[in-house]
Amino acid sequence: MLRRRSFWIAAAAVAYTAFAALRASGGHGPAWLALLGLPALLALGLRWVERPPRGEDRIEPAARSAAAVCLTGAAMLAAARSGPAGLALIALGNLGAAAAAMAALVGLARIAGLGGLLEPPPSTRRLDAAAFASLFWTVAVALPAVSAVAPERTADLDPLLVHYATSAASLGSLTVTLVAIARVRIARRIELGVADRVEAALLLTATALAVGLAAAFVGVAPPESILPVTSAVAAVCVAFCTVAADAAQVSRALRGTLAVATLATPPALLAVYAVHEAPRGDLGLRGAPQSSVGVAVFGACALCALAGLAAPALARRFAPEGARWLGAFDAATRAAMNPEPEAALEAALSALREASDAGVAGQAPPALYLLSPPERVTVDRAGYAHTEPAEVPARLIELAQIEPERVLRVEAAEAVEVRRPEVRPLLAWLAERDVGVVALVNDAEGPIGALAIPRARRASPMTLEEVSGLRAVADRLGAVIAVSAMLSGSRGREVAARREAEERAREVSRLERAVAQGAGRFRAIAALLARPARAAAYSPAARAALEQLERLGVAGGPVTLLTAPGIDAVAWGAVVHLTSPRAGGPLAIVDGAAPLPEGFAQAFAQARGAAPARDERGAAPARDEPSAIEGSSGTPTALALWRDPDSSPIEAARGGTLLVLDAQALPSEVQSYLGAALPDDVGLVVAVPQTVDALAATGQLSERLADRLGDRAVALPSLSSRAEDLRALALDHLARIGVRLRGRPFGLDLRALQAVLDHPWPGNDAEMGAVLLRAALVAKGDVVGESELAAIGFAPSPEPASGADSVRGEPRRARRRRADPRG
Repeated sequence: MLRRRSFWIAAAAVAYTAFAALRASGGHGPAWLALLGLPALLALGLRWVERPPRGEDRIEPAARSAAAVCLTGAAMLAAARSGPAGLALIALGNLGAAAAAMAALVGLARIAGLGGLLEPPPSTRRLDAAAFASLFWTVAVALPAVSAVAPERTADLDPLLVHYATSAASLGSLTVTLVAIARVRIARRIELGVADRVEAALLLTATALAVGLAAAFVGVAPPESILPVTSAVAAVCVAFCTVAADAAQVSRALRGTLAVATLATPPALLAVYAVHEAPRGDLGLRGAPQSSVGVAVFGACALCALAGLAAPALARRFAPEGARWLGAFDAATRAAMNPEPEAALEAALSALREASDAGVAGQAPPALYLLSPPERVTVDRAGYAHTEPAEVPARLIELAQIEPERVLRVEAAEAVEVRRPEVRPLLAWLAERDVGVVALVNDAEGPIGALAIPRARRASPMTLEEVSGLRAVADRLGAVIAVSAMLSGSRGREVAARREAEERAREVSRLERAVAQGAGRFRAIAALLARPARAAAYSPAARAALEQLERLGVAGGPVTLLTAPGIDAVAWGAVVHLTSPRAGGPLAIVDGAAPLPEGFAQAFAQARGAAPARDERGAAPARDEPSAIEGSSGTPTALALWRDPDSSPIEAARGGTLLVLDAQALPSEVQSYLGAALPDDVGLVVAVPQTVDALAATGQLSERLADRLGDRAVALPSLSSRAEDLRALALDHLARIGVRLRGRPFGLDLRALQAVLDHPWPGNDAEMGAVLLRAALVAKGDVVGESELAAIGFAPSPEPASGADSVRGEPRRARRRRADPRG
């Protein structure tokens, strides 16, 4: 402020006037205070009217400049009145009053609106009122100035002419100001903010004029002295109304000022009159003692104090619509503070309904329109909320967004319906529902609804103060709806989470059943494979082998099966699998002695559900170069197949048991890989013809695999050591062969049974199965006899002497008799 040239020019003008008053008073009196204090007060006033450093400025620069000139003129008038009443000081004082009055009229023509649908009419921006007022003040300034500078030219004029000119100019400028304010009020009464400012300027100017005329009438001061001050005070009030940052604050200040002026002016004038008439000694009343002056002044002061106490109540009466809606908006805002969203919404709408019913009984209640879902929420007289489907026109939301405070008033839409035809359908929609104003309800992402207030029989347009109160209610309701939406979303998410948890629980149950069914299928397959080992396990050798295998299976470690030629190692390996912790998993069987088939990888891939594509002839597609699992000749390498996840037997045995037959026949690199890469969730059962140490010593078994297998080996019993099991085994073979061939089991007569018992079966299970199959094929009936065995060339051969029987401690004939059911 101190760096601006405009301030120094204004301060110089005020200081010059104060210095002239000081010189005219001979260096005594209040001129010193004017010279020292008025420039400082002017600096504060100019700082108040300048543009704020931050935030949006809705005040036009021309209005701020006019307010600065108005304050400067008022300060010049005050400085001139600090000295004696000379012609030069009268001319300077009138110049200050003229500057203040004309600057106020310029600022009045430059009041800025808040935007939206309404635009200021061009007639309200003309400066004709300032030009007309200047005519009055030109005479009032020029006449004393000429008289002071060239007294000989005005010697023939009546000295009272200067006073008349000053009084006439003051009254004329005040009248012009009132007329200009009334014109702006009529033309811009619907514009938010403008109506509040103009209303305040009109009432403050009228109040200043009334007080000035009353003071002149009771003789407080001569009219030529008090009317210019009245004009300057009115001009400062108008300037304050035009540049105040908050128009609603202007309305509140206006109501307080009017209330105080209405209650305190009469006793104040009475006190002034008492002091003025005190020299007479009778206060204008015959016989009254002079001591009653103090009593009158004290009584006036007491009445003014009481007026100050009663002023707020009277100020509320000056509010629009008797402060009915202002109180309702405040009550609704407080009610919406309820932490329960639904209760807050009902309480806020109930508060608004009370104000609505107080205006006109039976009218449409205030309503909250929600955009998603499209609903209309109202409350009845009992305070209960009601919701019904309803939609808000999209154009209504668009227009409300561009309006000040995002509030669309019906009177604003009606004022522009001629120029904007798209507003007419909205007016019909509002009139059908008796809506007078619509306030958007927003959240962080945009509009979520609209708060509709009934129009009823309102006598005046809604003021900015009421719109601000409605905006506060709408914002609070937006927060309430946002919280309600959050709670609803939380409840929805909770319900969805519970539903998802239930679905996942059902899915888990289904998967558990599927896993159980899969495990049951795996167990059934393994049990089917283990049946030959358990079907005829009566001999001590078979029982001992089964018990040992079951014990090792429970332990879960690798198991080695020492298998003689022809023994079905798969059945015994299935026994280990069924007793292991992985009995519910798959049992993958690999024959190490079999040559590597061309479709090895395809077989495992199909088992895993990832069969490779084939051409039209069913052959695998040709490739230009070998893949990662192929050797140089284009055929898959064994190690690559074991490493490939789509073909590896280890992957096929995940969660179960891997049974390797003739493990010593596997390539050495596969043996090493098997010993090193076998995961913990895969059990290992290996069938070999010799002990692990013997195979490792001769180089047939990898050291790494041998270390993995350890000493957990079980020698599977041969048929020659299972004399007690031969009859059951033979009948089991024939029963299965008969069912497959003829649909009914075969039998075995006693002579044929004797031949089976006498034969040593060096080929073990494989030999017995082949002999009985051939005999069944040539059998005429359902019983295999000695003739069928002879027809296929089977004759029991004597068992060569071996150390085995000597170890067992009994001759073969004795064991055969024990196995014979006849004893």
